[in-house]
Amino acid sequence: MQKKQIDSEDRDLTLDIVETAMAEELKASGLYRKLSAQLEDKAAKLKFDVMADAEQRHYEKLKEWYEANFGKSPEDKKIKTSKAVKVKRPEKKAGYEDVIKIIIEAETNACKFYEHAAKKTKDEGAKKLFEALIRMESAHVTQFKDEFRVITEPSLWCAEEDIPWMLEV
Repeated sequence: MQKKQIDSEDRDLTLDIVETAMAEELKASGLYRKLSAQLEDKAAKLKFDVMADAEQRHYEKLKEWYEANFGKSPEDKKIKTSKAVKVKRPEKKAGYEDVIKIIIEAETNACKFYEHAAKKTKDEGAKKLFEALIRMESAHVTQFKDEFRVITEPSLWCAEEDIPWMLEV
C-alpha cells in the first residue's frame, strides 16, 4: 500500500494526537475495570466490563492506524504519561450517581478531543478515524445519560396495560 506524503509538521501533530488518544483510551479502559472490580451486582459489573472492552478496542484501532501510518509501534512512555482529558476527581466515597456524572463528563470531553483532532489534522485517514471515534464516544455519552436518567428519575411512566404478563392467575 502506497502511503501518501504529508508534511512533517502535520505528521508530528497527528502523531502527538494519536499518542495522546491512545493514552486516554487506556486510562478509560482502566477506569471501567476498576469500577467493575468494586461492584457486586453482576449486571453492573458487566456494564463496566463491556465499556472497558470498548475503550480497549478504541486503543487497538488507534494503535493499528499508528503502526500502519508511522511504520512503528508507539512508545509506551509517551502513552502512559498523557493527561489530555481533564475531569473532576470523585470523592473517596463517591456514589454510583456521582461516578455516572463523572463518566458522562469524561466521555463528553473525549468527543470534544476527537472533534478538535479531526479539525487539526490534514491526514484524511486520521480524520476518518477520529470521526469514527467521535461517533463511538457520543454513543457512550448517550448510554450514560440514559443510565443517569434511570437512576435519578423519581418514577418512570408506564400504564398497567403496557406491562407484559399482567394476568390474573
